[in-house]
Amino acid sequence: MNTASAHRLKFLVGLAGGLMVAGCGAGAQPPAPAGTGGVPSTGGVQIAGGMPSTGGVQIAGGTLSTGGVQIAGGTLSTGGVQIAGGTLSPSGVAGSSAATGSPDASVGGAGGSRDADSSLAEVAAPAQCPAPPAGAPADAITALNGENAARVAMGIPCASLVLSLCTSAQNHCNYYTTNLGNATCAAPSAHDEIAGCPQFTGADPGARIKAAGYSGMGWAECMAFLGDPAGAVKTFIDSVYHRTPVLSPWYRDFGYAEGTGCDTIDFGPGTSTAKTVTATYPYDGQIGVPISFNGATEGPTPPVPSTGWPSGYPITLYGQGITVSAHQIVVDGTTTPLAHIWLDGDSSLGTTAKVLYTEAPLSANTTYRVTIDGTSSAGSVHFDWSFTTGTAPTKPGGGRRG
Repeated sequence: MNTASAHRLKFLVGLAGGLMVAGCGAGAQPPAPAGTGGVPSTGGVQIAGGMPSTGGVQIAGGTLSTGGVQIAGGTLSTGGVQIAGGTLSPSGVAGSSAATGSPDASVGGAGGSRDADSSLAEVAAPAQCPAPPAGAPADAITALNGENAARVAMGIPCASLVLSLCTSAQNHCNYYTTNLGNATCAAPSAHDEIAGCPQFTGADPGARIKAAGYSGMGWAECMAFLGDPAGAVKTFIDSVYHRTPVLSPWYRDFGYAEGTGCDTIDFGPGTSTAKTVTATYPYDGQIGVPISFNGATEGPTPPVPSTGWPSGYPITLYGQGITVSAHQIVVDGTTTPLAHIWLDGDSSLGTTAKVLYTEAPLSANTTYRVTIDGTSSAGSVHFDWSFTTGTAPTKPGGGRRG
């Protein structure tokens, strides 16, 4: 895993009735909770998010993603799994998510192989994705391209750049960088602002996004402290809780901005996507997948493996209305299950994502197979997919996330 300086990550989720602790933004009917935390240190990442209030998600009829998900009913889609959250890399991401409801998700474009451990800095805009609007900041386009490269490879809908969300994101980076080191204006969460302080535009992400002119029925926000759009996106993707909004099929509006040591991504629901969509990350056939994850750098901290951190790289299943009865990961071609942590219904994860990570780091240059079984409103579901790790990193994963 590529690493950067250590930093702490955080995220919040705001619900209609107030705030609750939960994971990075989610897109299912039951909004995902958000994590609490203090102000992240420079270099870290933070996520805050909310979900639209429209409709829940349920699996209807047999959708099979390229990631190996099959839902009773038997139809196949070229799409992979959509994720309702952001992620962070060992360089340190912090975030909060807020939700007032949840949008739908639909199957996106074709899959393919992509080296998960490669830099996103040189990623070009996928041909399947909409062009950014005129006047879009270059750094926002860089961040968007990195996110959409992963989404297209997963087979989920592209995110679209929305200038009002870029504005709200820029406003918050302006506040954060201006007031860094000012104890009077340091809010309990890096996603919050204090009225009366310089550059104040809204107490929380929802208020700032609305003030910037965004009218979507829900929101999410991710923050990193790198001043690097490509690095921030990768940092979010390489986490347990913060992966959710970045790759969510239910968050499709996107706005990025930066300042010195600040990256903010604001999300909105955007175009509705089908409730039947499922996806996985890593996706089926993905190569170059990192081998480990240091959950001590994420806040809230995921359950600690029995042997301590680092664990294996997080594996996420995205779907709505799925009840899981069995889950397993093996080295491909073998039958011995690997000891792992399973997160389902985690208050910090939300209801549209389920996460598995092995207690010990994965082996380099090795193919793993994941199988998950369960039920949905349409009947039984079966997910079966594989991915291959890359070369072991020269440095261990690091970076605090709050």
